[in-house]
Amino acid sequence: MAILNPYISYESAKDALDYYENVFSAKNVFRLPLTEGQAKEYNISDKNLDDTTMHGGFTVLGAQVYVSDNLFGAENNGPSNITLNIEIDNNNADEISAADRFYMLVRDSGQVTVTMPFQEQFWGGKMGAFTDKYGMKWTLHLAPQNPLRAAVEEG
Repeated sequence: MAILNPYISYESAKDALDYYENVFSAKNVFRLPLTEGQAKEYNISDKNLDDTTMHGGFTVLGAQVYVSDNLFGAENNGPSNITLNIEIDNNNADEISAADRFYMLVRDSGQVTVTMPFQEQFWGGKMGAFTDKYGMKWTLHLAPQNPLRAAVEEG
């Protein structure tokens, strides 16, 4: 089964990882700086290599997100049309409780802009949305029935 993980580049992935760890209580945070050899190979300045991030990541509510610095000269135009959706298992009380705590944590941090409160929606599910300080849009979604999730779990 294929797994799709977001991979986001930042001006400073090191700073972004600190933000997600502090504001989102991200877990499993890791970061690999560029080595001198990698900097030479990619023709990148070897100054302050300890502050660079070749590869890093974290998890939020069990969802894996990867990050790196915007190292290869590409313009970082922001997330524009992308939303990171975290699907919550409606049949798992622990996941529901963790999602509620997570939403309250980020909402109360003052470090995100809430665009939809995490509450019951007209279609019968619970959903909330917010935008982080980097402009990345996030949603939490708890649906009474999700045929896609069931199909993925069945293989």
